Amino acid sequence: MHWTGCPNSCGQVQVADIGFMGTMAKDENKKAVDGVDIFLGVSVGADSHLGKKIRPAVPIKDLIPVVQDLLIEHFGATRKA
Repeated sequence: MHWTGCPNSCGQVQVADIGFMGTMAKDENKKAVDGVDIFLGVSVGADSHLGKKIRPAVPIKDLIPVVQDLLIEHFGATRKA
């Protein structure tokens, strides 16, 4: 996982398995809050490509369940009891 708050992508979110770029988001009351754009889908090797933004403007307070779902759906993680 790569994190950055830099609009120049100093943290290289497009080359991480999961990348987070800081941005502003809106909460359930349409209030501006800290958030992240989430990048996923990087590939290396002969058919390499950069990750794509898959979830824009996710509020930080909502991030844990979103990341849990991504880990399960895309990386084979399982929930523990």
